[in-house]
Parts: sequence; structure tokens; C-alpha cells
Amino acid sequence: MVTVEQIITYLEQTLAQRFLANDREGLRRLQLALGELMVAAASVDDRATAMRFRVLAAKAANQREAIRGEE
Repeated sequence: MVTVEQIITYLEQTLAQRFLANDREGLRRLQLALGELMVAAASVDDRATAMRFRVLAAKAANQREAIRGEE
């Protein structure tokens, strides 16, 4: 069974890859997915995990904006 740690590690790697590839659409989709995961964690009162997903979603948004600034 996959763990939350494995999911977060995968998402962090995906975030880095999409940023390096200047993949704004990929970052947007990742941000949306992270938002849904954040809501799922919050719905079972797992505040720590929800916050981790929130931080990653914010990072995806920031990196997407950084790519926009380079264009």
C-alpha cells in the first residue's frame, strides 16, 4: 500500500520536473490535485498532512507564476 510520505515524495519530484520543463499547464493541474488532496486530508482531521499538501500547492502556484514572469 502506498503511504502519504511516498505520495508527497512523488509530488515533490513531479513539481520539480514540471518547473524545470517550464510546464505551466502541468503545474496548474498539479496545484489542483494538491488542493483536492488537502481537502481530503482536512476532511478526516489530518491537519498536518493537509498543511503539507497546502504548502506544495502554494509552491506549484508560485513556480507557475515564476515561469510566467520569464516569458
